[in-house]
Amino acid sequence: MTYRADASDTIVVVCVSPMNEATSELLADANDIVREQLALAWREHIERVRDVLEAQWPERMERALEETVAGLAARLEAEFQDALEARLREAAQSGKTARRDLIQNLNQTARRLRHFENEGQWSHTLVDATRWFCGRAALFLVHDLKLHFEASRGIDAPGLDGDVALESAPAFAAAVETRDTLVAMRVRSELSEPLADFLGEASEKCYLFPVVARHGVPAVLYADSEVDVDALELLAATAGAVIDIHPSPAPAPPPTETLVTIAPAKKPEILSWFSLSGEDRELHLRAQRFARVKVAGIRLYQSESVKNGRAAHDLYTSLKAEIDSARDAFRSEFLNASDSMVDYLHLELVRTLANDDVELLGPEYPGAMV
Repeated sequence: MTYRADASDTIVVVCVSPMNEATSELLADANDIVREQLALAWREHIERVRDVLEAQWPERMERALEETVAGLAARLEAEFQDALEARLREAAQSGKTARRDLIQNLNQTARRLRHFENEGQWSHTLVDATRWFCGRAALFLVHDLKLHFEASRGIDAPGLDGDVALESAPAFAAAVETRDTLVAMRVRSELSEPLADFLGEASEKCYLFPVVARHGVPAVLYADSEVDVDALELLAATAGAVIDIHPSPAPAPPPTETLVTIAPAKKPEILSWFSLSGEDRELHLRAQRFARVKVAGIRLYQSESVKNGRAAHDLYTSLKAEIDSARDAFRSEFLNASDSMVDYLHLELVRTLANDDVELLGPEYPGAMV
C-alpha cells in the first residue's frame, strides 16, 4: 500500500492486487511468441548467410587459391632461378676447365708429334692422344692402295695378319678419296671382312678421319664409342701438318701381282686419284661436295617424297624433277669438264637416298652418267 499526499492534503489510497492467472498466461504466450519469432529470424539469417557463402565462396576460394599458388610459383621460380644460375656458373667453370684441359692435351700431342723420330712413334702418339675423345681408336697407314694396321687403343684383338686392299674396304676408300671425315657402320660390307673381324662387327657407327698431307692421305684414323668428332678432326689435321714437316719413310715397293689383280673398272677413282693433277683433284673434290649438298637438299626439303619413293621402290619417279635437275647441273659443271670425272651424284643418290640399295631408285632411273 502506498500513500501519496496531494495539494489539498487529501490522502488517496491506491491498491495493487496480485497478478491473476489470466495475465500470467498472456505473458507466457507472449514469451513463446517472441522466442519463436527470434528462432525464425535466426534461421532466416542463417539461410541468408549460407546463400551468400554458396554464391561467393567458390569465387573467393578460387581467388585465394590463385593468390596462394601464384605466391608459391613465384617463390619456386626464384629458388629455381638461383639454382639454375648456380648450375650455369658451375657449368661455365667446368667448361672453361674442360677447354683448358683440351687445349693442353692438344698442345702436348702436337709437341710430341713434331718431335717424332720414326713412323711408329708418330702413330702411337696420335692414337694415344685419342683417349680423351673416343672409347676405341686405331690407325691404318695407306701404302700403295692398301691399309696397313699400325697402332690401336681399346681394341682387344691382337692385330691384322696382313694388309687390306683399299678397294675391299669401301668406307676407308671413300675417306681417302674425299679427304673428309666419314661415318660408317661397323659391318663387313663397309669395312671389309678382315677389318670387321679385327674391329668387331656390330650395328653401330664408327668414324674415319683421313690424315691429309700435301702428298696425299698417308693414314686414316678409326674411332668409335662416344666420339668427339671435332676434337679428332683437329688431331688428324695436326698430324697431317706434322707429316708435311717430317715426311714419313717411303713405302716398300708395291707387289706387282697385287697391281695386276686389281680391277680398275670397279673403283677407277681410287686407282687414279694419286695420278691426277692438282687441278683435277680439286675438281673432283668440288664435284663430291656438290653431290653431297644436292642430295642432302633433296632429302631435307622433299622428305615426304623420299619416304614414299623408298616405300614404293621407285625414288626416281617420286623425285624425277629434282634428280634430273641435279644430273643436268652435275653433267654440265663436272662431267663435261674432265675425262677422269666420276659420277659422284649417282654414288650419293644410291648411298644417301637409296640406303645403298640401287633397286630403291626404281626401274625408270637412267643409272650412272659415266
